[in-house]
Amino acid sequence: MLASIEEYIRQNPIEIIGSLLTILAIWLNTKQNAWGWIVGILSIVCYIYVFASVWLLGDFLLNIYFFVTSLYGWYQWRYGSQEHQELAVSLTKSSELLILISLAIVGAVLLGMLFSTYPQAAVPYWDAVITSFSLVAQWLLARKKLENWLVWIFVDVQASMIYFYKDLIVTGFLYIILTILAVKGYMNWKTSMS
Repeated sequence: MLASIEEYIRQNPIEIIGSLLTILAIWLNTKQNAWGWIVGILSIVCYIYVFASVWLLGDFLLNIYFFVTSLYGWYQWRYGSQEHQELAVSLTKSSELLILISLAIVGAVLLGMLFSTYPQAAVPYWDAVITSFSLVAQWLLARKKLENWLVWIFVDVQASMIYFYKDLIVTGFLYIILTILAVKGYMNWKTSMS
């Protein structure tokens, strides 16, 4: 067993580095520490490579989006309030949340149709759901909205299953850890609002 773990590490160093950086980034985000965005950018670069190599198109494109929104999120968290001070945690208006979830559902269907046109696409509709809802979760996180963690919990559970299915074992376990961190993030942020 130890030999197979060593072999996996030797064959997948970028995935392992990306996973460790992701855990650190999300942990920093649960603490409302803007450095989470910078560490996250490093993990994103790792995962752009990983997802391209296993033909998870949605995850590949998603990480391009994550790169851009991480720059935006870092700025917002540091200077995003009306006084150009640190942004405080807030709730999303119900109407805005309904629109975002509706867009995620429509986006999942459309992306699933698009991804299914690529023969190499592993699980196009499942990949599309993760991609579409991740777009919403990341946007809410960048705006420091409490509900981002609830969307991330949904995404992380789905993602862990798809990664185990694609034999991305480290990443599958990573997303189990991210689910736990998302629960912690939700509780920490909710407490900070009171």
